[in-house]
Amino acid sequence: MASSQCALQGIITLYSDLAQNPDKDFGWDKGVKNARNHGYKEEWIEKLPTAMWDYCAAVGNPFELGEFPEGASVLDLGCGAGVDLCVAALLVGEGGKAIGVDITPLMVETASRHAKEAGLNNVEVVEGNLENLPIENESVDIVISNGAINLASSKPKVFEEIYRVLKPEGKLYFADMIDISEGSCVTSCCSSSQGDWANCVEGTLTKEALIELMGEAGFMNVEWTGNNHYTTAPTTAGSTFRATKGYGNVKERHWENVYTTKDMSKVGWYQKEPSISLLLLQKIGSTSKDAFIDVGCGVSTLADTLIDLGYRDIMLLDISQSALEIVKKRLGSSADLPLYRVSDVCAFSSDKLFDVWHDRAVFHFLQKEEEQLAYIETLSRSLSPEGHAIIGTFAIDGPDSCSALPVRQYDEDRMKNLVRDRFDLINVIEDTHSTPSGCEHKYCFFVLRPKY
Repeated sequence: MASSQCALQGIITLYSDLAQNPDKDFGWDKGVKNARNHGYKEEWIEKLPTAMWDYCAAVGNPFELGEFPEGASVLDLGCGAGVDLCVAALLVGEGGKAIGVDITPLMVETASRHAKEAGLNNVEVVEGNLENLPIENESVDIVISNGAINLASSKPKVFEEIYRVLKPEGKLYFADMIDISEGSCVTSCCSSSQGDWANCVEGTLTKEALIELMGEAGFMNVEWTGNNHYTTAPTTAGSTFRATKGYGNVKERHWENVYTTKDMSKVGWYQKEPSISLLLLQKIGSTSKDAFIDVGCGVSTLADTLIDLGYRDIMLLDISQSALEIVKKRLGSSADLPLYRVSDVCAFSSDKLFDVWHDRAVFHFLQKEEEQLAYIETLSRSLSPEGHAIIGTFAIDGPDSCSALPVRQYDEDRMKNLVRDRFDLINVIEDTHSTPSGCEHKYCFFVLRPKY
């Protein structure tokens, strides 16, 4: 974490310097000549303020990769001084919108000023991190980036975020530096010159690695479109890529990707034994005769343990079909005992009432009030009058994200205020979970009962 924070501060420092000193030699090509070398059209250069082009440090041309229809919404990641952002705004017209996100406050100010000077009223610039974009789900048609993804500390998170914010069939067009070394011990991080500094933030990847990351994030039609003349070190080259987001619910696609590409014994929420869940079942006096639902069960071994304890009335609910298939395969001859339901918990409905509702870590992913209220309504409909709900979340001093998604932390007061109209909070247990990587995550488990 410390190294990532140091790298992030290094990025902000470097690009703050560029924002204030566009004429300074930073060791890489920039300016209007650089734009022309990448094929930026003369009409764009003529329409935008001349001084803006001094900041053009493009490593490629994302506008050659596909159409930018009038009326479309475009998100520019790491927009810098706003050159590509303003070009995008020109292309989509007054009926469209161009949104820029940048981590450097001075660049946000500079891009906003440039858009105003260009007379563009369809531009918005916000400060933010590429790994946790301040953008709504499925809200943009096209995402572009130019030399910014390379600087991210977690490139998988960046692609997951891009996938989240794109509309179904949305397009990703980006240019970035790639590693073109061929088995040499000399990497793109070996030089100490300022021109090579950006390659060393978190490591420049090969085109194959970037293509794999996009595929893991759920993108289709992933394509490397070629290298160009731009370089920042002997082992790097400017390169361009494009990809398409498929149809499907963004949550569903995210978790399908997780359960089909990740090693489940290494994810942060992995537990060999569901010890805390069994302790809570004991505390509420649950017996093997109870009707039990495990919400967001994933590939947890709780079902295995319950079957061993004699439970037979079990429903496993998850948004990922692949997760449930993994559980079925693991249960072997016992696979026919549970019922399996693929559904978002907020849309779940059942004629059956459950004595125990168990949710180890779904509720804290619900960020919006309407999602939280929908969950509580579903829980209220599904729980028997004498039943118990066990809900686990990250604690107030726990992580603020999980699986590259933001979460909401809870304590007793926050949970009580949220459920008080429907449920009594009868117990709170704090727990520390040790992840496979050795980190400690603080949880709170809440036991609820319906109000009489």
